[in-house]
Amino acid sequence: MNTDGGRRRHAAAFSVGLAALGLYAFGTLSIGLTRDWRLIHEDNGAVHTTLALSHVRLGLQRTRAHDLFFDPRTGQGSVYGHHPPGPALIVAAAFLLTGSDGPWVARLVAVGFHLGSVFLLVELLSRVLPRGTALFGGFLMATLPMGAYFGRMVNYEPLCLLPVLLQLTGYAAFKQDGSRRGLVRLGTGIVLGGLIDWPALFFAAAITVAEVADGLRSRPRRFAPAAVPLLSAAAIVLFDAWHLWYAGHGSLTLYRDMLSSQWPAEWKALRPLPFVSSQIEVLRRYYTHAGLVSSLIVVSGMAVPRGGLARRVFDVVDAGLLGRLLPITGGAAGAYVLAAPSWAQAHAYWQFYALPFVVLSMLLVWQALRRAAAGRHALIARALLVIFIVDVTLSSVSMLHYRHTTPSRHAVRETARFRATFLAPASSPAAPRPGGSPRRASD
Repeated sequence: MNTDGGRRRHAAAFSVGLAALGLYAFGTLSIGLTRDWRLIHEDNGAVHTTLALSHVRLGLQRTRAHDLFFDPRTGQGSVYGHHPPGPALIVAAAFLLTGSDGPWVARLVAVGFHLGSVFLLVELLSRVLPRGTALFGGFLMATLPMGAYFGRMVNYEPLCLLPVLLQLTGYAAFKQDGSRRGLVRLGTGIVLGGLIDWPALFFAAAITVAEVADGLRSRPRRFAPAAVPLLSAAAIVLFDAWHLWYAGHGSLTLYRDMLSSQWPAEWKALRPLPFVSSQIEVLRRYYTHAGLVSSLIVVSGMAVPRGGLARRVFDVVDAGLLGRLLPITGGAAGAYVLAAPSWAQAHAYWQFYALPFVVLSMLLVWQALRRAAAGRHALIARALLVIFIVDVTLSSVSMLHYRHTTPSRHAVRETARFRATFLAPASSPAAPRPGGSPRRASD
C-alpha cells in the first residue's frame, strides 16, 4: 500500500515537473515572438514565409505542393528543390488557421515543434536514466543556447528534430520491450522527417547500421528489424525525388547539380584544422563549456569502452541501450556536419541535431559527479557540480542575451530583399529591392 502511494506521489511530482518544463521552455523560446526578422539567421524566417505565401496565395495546384519562389512583378516562379517542402507547407497551414502571416505565427510553428522535441527527449532519457535525471535533461535542452535560441528559428532544424526523436524513442521502445508500436513509431518518424529535411535520413541510416550489427551478433541472425528503417528511408527518398520531378515539370536538375558539384567542392575546399576548431567553438558557445567537456568525456569513454572512465560514466539502468544510443545520436549528427563542412562552418545551427547526444552526455557526467560526491573525493566532486550548474546558467543567459539584443545587418538586408523580390506578408511592408538572386533557405 505504501509502495503504491509512493509511486503515485512520484508520478504526480513528475507530471508537475513536466508542466513546469513546458512553461519554462515556452518562456525561453517565445522571447521576441512578435518582432520582425532581424537577428542572426532570422532571414530564414523570411524565406519560409515567402515560400508559405506561395502556397497560400497561388494554391497548391500552382505550387504543386513544393517550395516555389514567386515574383509577382513578372508572374514567374522557380522551384527550390534542395530540401523537402514540409516546413513551408506547415507554415502555410498555420497562416490559414490563424488568419495572419506575421512572424509570430511562423515562430509559433517552430516553438511548438521544439516543445514536442523537449518532451520526447525526456521520454528517451528516462529509458536509460532515472526519471528525475531525465527531467533535468529536459531543462538542460530548454536552457542551452542551441535549443533555446535556434529552437525558435523558422527553418528546417526545429521541425525536423521532432521526427528524429520519434525515430529514437520508437527505436528505444523496440530495443527494450520488443514493441511493434516502437517499430511503427520509428518508421513514422523517418517518413515524417523525410518530408521536412535530410538529417532524418542520417539518423535512419545510423539506426539501420546498429540493427544490422545487432543482427550479425545474434544467434540465429535476425535482420528483419533493420528492414523497417531501411525501407522507410528508401520509400521517402523515392517519394521526395518523384515530388521534385513532378513539381519541376519533369526535371531533377536541382538534385543533379547538388550531388555532382556541391558535395565534391565541399570536401576539396575543406581545411581540417580550421574546421575542427570552428566546430569546437560552436560547441563551447551554444552548448556551454559544460556541454563541450561532457561530450569530450563521453567520446573518450566510447573510444575505450572497457576503461575506468567508461565504467564510471556509463553506469546506467540499461547499458545496452545506452551503448546504441550514443553512437547513433553522435554519429548521425556528426555525419550531417561532415556532409556539408563549409555550411557547418558558416552556420552554428548545423550542430542542432547534436542536442540529444550532448544533453545525454551532460547527464552521464552529472550522474558520475553525483556518485563521486558521496565517495572519497566528495569535496572536488561537489565543487565540479556547482561549476557545472553555474557555467550552464551564466553561459546560456549571456549568449541568449547577446543573440536577442544584437541585430544582424545581413538578416535585415536579406529580409528586405525577399520581400521586395517575392511575395511579402500583408503584416509587413515590402522594402525597396536591393537586388540579387535567391539564396538557400539555410543561409
